[in-house]
Amino acid sequence: MKWAENLTELQATLSLYSSTSLPEAMTLSASDARRFCESKAFADWRSTREGESKLQAAIVDRLNGVIRSVGNLAKMLRRA
Repeated sequence: MKWAENLTELQATLSLYSSTSLPEAMTLSASDARRFCESKAFADWRSTREGESKLQAAIVDRLNGVIRSVGNLAKMLRRA
């Protein structure tokens, strides 16, 4: 049964990352799905997405810092 779980996992991955419908992905063989997941193009795409996610997280962190600073400034101005 482990191979069936692996095949389903590969097909779901293929469907999620390649804009392929799940029924269409399920028609592919395990070797085709594995080849897609192990391809350089997929690794490059995944690396790019990870970089985009890190950039978005950095922007959110900076915005949180600005919001905290504005809040602290507002508190200080109320006291003065």
